[in-house]
Amino acid sequence: MTAPSNPADRQKLKAALVEMTNCMARMDGEREAKKDITRRIKEEFEIAPKIANKLAAVMYRQNYADLQAEQDDFELLYETLVEGRKVEVEEDEAAE
Repeated sequence: MTAPSNPADRQKLKAALVEMTNCMARMDGEREAKKDITRRIKEEFEIAPKIANKLAAVMYRQNYADLQAEQDDFELLYETLVEGRKVEVEEDEAAE
């Protein structure tokens, strides 16, 4: 790897790096804002930060249905494997 020898390329690379550092600074600011909001939710509504963050993430990703299906699968596996719950076989599966 070598640094660009062309002065125009050097300037272009430096500009891109400056743009990246500006982006990183904005991200740091947004991260702090998010922490402040989470803290406020905890103080005003007594909702744990873990729950507030999860709610916000699900709202942002709009993946509530996926999360529910994943939770259903998790519950079934946990109850079957850890708690020894018997698995009910549906008629279609029993016929196979």
